[in-house]
Amino acid sequence: MIDTASNLVQAFQAGDADAIDRVHQHLPQVKYGARAEAAAFPLTLSEAQTVIARENGAQSWGELRLRSKLKVIDYGDALEQFKQLVYAKDAAKLDEHLRSHPELKATIDDPHFFFGSTALIIAKEHEDVVDVLLKHGADIQAKSQWWAGDFHILEVTSAEAAEKLIERGAEITVHAAAEQGWLDWLEAAYEGDRAIVRQRGGDGKTPLHYATAPAVMDWLLARGADLEARDLDHASTPLQWQLGARNDDAARELVKRGAQVDIFAAVILGEVKRVEKALAAHPQAIRARVNQAGYELAPPADGSHQYVYTFNAAGLSPHQVALEFERADIFDALIKQSPTDVKLLALCARGDREAAQRIAEAHPEILPQLAEGDRRQLIHAAWTGKADVVALMASLGFDLHIRDDDAMTPLHAAAFHGFADVIGALLDADDDPPLDWLNGYGGTPLATCMYGRAHSWRGDGDFPASMKLLVDAGSEVRAEWLPTGDEAIDDALRAGIERPNAGD
Repeated sequence: MIDTASNLVQAFQAGDADAIDRVHQHLPQVKYGARAEAAAFPLTLSEAQTVIARENGAQSWGELRLRSKLKVIDYGDALEQFKQLVYAKDAAKLDEHLRSHPELKATIDDPHFFFGSTALIIAKEHEDVVDVLLKHGADIQAKSQWWAGDFHILEVTSAEAAEKLIERGAEITVHAAAEQGWLDWLEAAYEGDRAIVRQRGGDGKTPLHYATAPAVMDWLLARGADLEARDLDHASTPLQWQLGARNDDAARELVKRGAQVDIFAAVILGEVKRVEKALAAHPQAIRARVNQAGYELAPPADGSHQYVYTFNAAGLSPHQVALEFERADIFDALIKQSPTDVKLLALCARGDREAAQRIAEAHPEILPQLAEGDRRQLIHAAWTGKADVVALMASLGFDLHIRDDDAMTPLHAAAFHGFADVIGALLDADDDPPLDWLNGYGGTPLATCMYGRAHSWRGDGDFPASMKLLVDAGSEVRAEWLPTGDEAIDDALRAGIERPNAGD
């Protein structure tokens, strides 16, 4: 086994089969393609470090190095308290904590936070917290440590916060300048280094990914910026990033300048003619699904395609996006060009029971022949709280026990967000519900519901009702879950513990 990044690069360049296999398996830029394509990749030292990090269960080289550091230096509970105070943006308590634990200065710039972020990057919009961290030795120039590209503190920052950070010594980057529209700075920097136009920043984005002002777009394009450049983490173009951020005006400016409009972009922008043009150029787009292989304009990516964040879900079809954005005319146009199986799934997504049943009755072979990604649409309906769609798909015979990549069944998906009406529909349709099945994190649907109560971001679930349904259906209850602080939930859980044969 090659155990250093430099040795891995040398072996890979020499055509070593093991080295090529390792790169193909673990390097995000090539793992979705063929092995022959991976073998031809111009592997760099930093990319070899990413391979080694992934082999060791870390997302990035920075995370792997931090793990090694923390094995040598034990900061105890003080480090976790530091992290929580940074997340809470509590300047006074953070200052007191750092004064009480001066040893934390040695780790204050380490990537302890999400996506390899530093404490300063997490706190950058909060002037008082920034000042506390700087007082205790934080480096305002320290970047995040992320495999796809490190974020600088001025990237993805409000104009007001950026001004205050610059006053405190933050150095302007080309990405920050493009984002803020600082053309004078861009002009001066370009004179010294013309390569800045294509320079990669956080997530591997180019300056054009950040630009929202037409004047900045024009300045970058005139100097060689690539309209179709894809970032490294999400494999998304500047146009797709702007749509992901709901900057539709900026997206339209990019379209005016020649950006390629994929099928999802056409639907979001709400233009039937663009949808028809996208389908004419790529007929397979009628079967496209967000972050799934088969449509090269919106490919799967290590950090998920940017459209996953636009729609808060993976696996959506153009038809579903049309429904999400209430584009009825576009949905109808897509239906007219859809093959029977695609049409069935779209009608299910719309909750059109009569039309979906007509197709299913006319084509009894259709469900078994659906691709796995299409059959998983039942999970998506459960995950997004669409009880009517779940009930319809269940009545048509969709597999109620299908799993996703995280081994989540539809019941797990509904339980995570506390969608009691979806849980009810699934239980009503299932003679043998997967109450004791474990997802990829080791949780039953009831345990997933307990976890989701604290971590779901939806806010529209009914967790007491959901847990009562799952307990009444026979889910095993753990005594250590009690008390939860919610009387209705505690009553439901106690009923599960006290029922006959609960411990058998």
